[in-house]
Amino acid sequence: MVRIKNRYIVVRIVPQADAKILNFHDGVLAKCVLRNVKKYFGDYGLGIVEHGFRVKYCNERTKVAIIRCLHRSHRTLTATLPLITMKFLNEMVGQIVSAKERNDFIKRVMEFDLEQ
Repeated sequence: MVRIKNRYIVVRIVPQADAKILNFHDGVLAKCVLRNVKKYFGDYGLGIVEHGFRVKYCNERTKVAIIRCLHRSHRTLTATLPLITMKFLNEMVGQIVSAKERNDFIKRVMEFDLEQ
C-alpha cells in the first residue's frame, strides 16, 4: 500500500483597496490558480498539480486561504502563486451573461490581490 502525502499551502490575499470583507469563494481561487499553472507550466504542469489539488479553506474576513496539493506537485504550485495577477478577469467576465453581474464581479475582483 502506498501512502499519499499532501502538502498544505497558506495564501494571504492582500486587497488593493482597504476592504474589510472580500466577496469571493474557493471556486474562483481554484480556477485562477489552475489557469495560471497551465499558463506557466503547460499541460504537463497542470496534470501534475490538478491531481490532488483542492482549495480547502477560504475566509473572506481574514483574507486567508489554504490550498492542498500532492507532495510531488507542491513546488510547481508554489512557483506559480507569486506570478498570479488580475489577468484572469477577462476570461471570467466573458462567461457572465448579465451586465449587472459582470460589473459586480469586476468590482469584487479588483478589491483583492493574491500573494504567497
